[in-house]
Amino acid sequence: MPIYEFKCKKCGTDFEFLCFRSDDSPECPSCGGKDTDRLLSTFSCFGGGKSDGLGAASALSGCSPSGGFS
Repeated sequence: MPIYEFKCKKCGTDFEFLCFRSDDSPECPSCGGKDTDRLLSTFSCFGGGKSDGLGAASALSGCSPSGGFS
């Protein structure tokens, strides 16, 4: 169940929503508007490694920020 980012067309609020189906269309938590756009968002991963500045953790990928293997 992915979490998607949405923007309300009525009030402009950005918010996240846990979608159970791909056709889920959430209500805005701010104004209750039902006219929302799904936003493009970046992939994120969580871990204890160092970030390479692009959002990828080097401990998860096995690569160092300079491109070599750690």
